[in-house]
Amino acid sequence: MTMASITLGDWKELHDLARHGWLYRGQRSAGSPLQTSLERCCDRGRIDLARRSHIESEFIREFRRSYHQYEPQQPLPGSPLEWLSIMQHHGAPTRLLDFTYSIYIAAYFAIENADDDCAIWAVNGPWALRQSHELLLATEKDQSDIDRILELFTEEDEAVIRRLFFEPPFATLACPINPFRLNERLRVQKGVFLAPGTVQATFMENLQTLAGCDDSDNLIKIIVPVTMRHEGIRLLNAMNVNSTSLFPGLDGFARSLAIYHTSFNPVKWQ
Repeated sequence: MTMASITLGDWKELHDLARHGWLYRGQRSAGSPLQTSLERCCDRGRIDLARRSHIESEFIREFRRSYHQYEPQQPLPGSPLEWLSIMQHHGAPTRLLDFTYSIYIAAYFAIENADDDCAIWAVNGPWALRQSHELLLATEKDQSDIDRILELFTEEDEAVIRRLFFEPPFATLACPINPFRLNERLRVQKGVFLAPGTVQATFMENLQTLAGCDDSDNLIKIIVPVTMRHEGIRLLNAMNVNSTSLFPGLDGFARSLAIYHTSFNPVKWQ
């Protein structure tokens, strides 16, 4: 896939790359493609692409059957997107790929555990939405359902999501999407998902079908050299962008120790 890329030379440049409506994802390896957790899981199991819709349905079914044993409050009836967002939150394999509206939060996720050059993927959200809408119009799906994705999302639209993304015919695309009800992590991390139109293709194949994906006005990979990691962690921490703020509770504090504890990471915090 041919796409625009730039290499960050100074953390001050990050501010100029923050754009309204764009979605950002930090990746610890600059050379890695975008992959969903469902895709990685099926790759490890050598599951054919043609069978992955069935595998996804089985994962959702098993999660829903057992969820009540752990949490008393259930998602809204007939809300596949809310179920998927909860599964994603707890580490289950899903088709959703985490993005954020904040380039600074994405930068933190890129550098937090980077051992080498990392990257921030930047996607023009309105462009991805418009292109996904056009690709859905080329299918035999109901046009009133398709047009709903261009409007403000409501509780009732969860059924629309099921018909557009989980029922055939499937379209190859990558669409910005969020459940109507946000969990705490989505809210704190300014989270949003990119959802592939079909899991019978890789996420990168879904993304490549969007016309203009090779244009820097729509998609950019921002490469962050590993030599900038320590300074980036210091600057982002000063902005309160760190694991403690992004993962409220004991888990976030615990994971912060390996990054911020001065005896482990003797960086001069100036």
